[in-house]
Amino acid sequence: MKRILLLTAIAVSALTARPNAKTTITFNLTDLPEGTVIEILKWEEDEGLIFFEKAEVDGNFCYIYTFDTISAGSRYDVCSKNRNGHLRSNRDIYVMIGCNTTITGSGIFAENWTIESENPRQQFYNKWNDATKDIKIEYERLRSEAIDNGGPELIEKYNEASTKYNDACWTAMETLPVDEYWLEYFADVTDIINEQGTDWPTYPRMTEIYKRLSDADKATPAGKQITKNLFGGEKAAE
Repeated sequence: MKRILLLTAIAVSALTARPNAKTTITFNLTDLPEGTVIEILKWEEDEGLIFFEKAEVDGNFCYIYTFDTISAGSRYDVCSKNRNGHLRSNRDIYVMIGCNTTITGSGIFAENWTIESENPRQQFYNKWNDATKDIKIEYERLRSEAIDNGGPELIEKYNEASTKYNDACWTAMETLPVDEYWLEYFADVTDIINEQGTDWPTYPRMTEIYKRLSDADKATPAGKQITKNLFGGEKAAE
């Protein structure tokens, strides 16, 4: 099943664009709790595979990661977690081949970091992060506490935060500007209808969001896919 609300992806240009330039990610992070672990994950068929890990960071993390090889269409996450892994935070990161991506900020929550990349998709996902980060941080914090301590009250608070985070993601879809990256994201989100049909709980909200699309939006490849996902196929509405 494709991701519903949370998309982690990296779009990259052709490797031949800057054949002699290095593709790098520069970290400049401060105030990390003792034992923080920093990871970069590469996504393959909806599975995140760790290919870089810096464990037991204490305080500051200044580092330049250089890709040995990178191909168009690769997808990555940058993650931080505490020593036991129960507190885990992640961000979408979009690199541009032959360019440097910078990650700066303080604290363990990646949502509070600033990510700068020449890849234009990063701007969309930065806006997405800004629209959802407060409740996502609360959700991650409560998830960690629920794992560490358990108890019905904590679990209930975690479940409430999870619901609020999902709602914040839908609100972001309702309010962020509709552009090519928004359309690509919404096409991925609505693909669940092909699997679950129109009885899926968020289908009515999807069809309301669909009204934001202009005729020009609907004529794009992503727009056509959204229309097919929502209103075409065996399980979708006529």
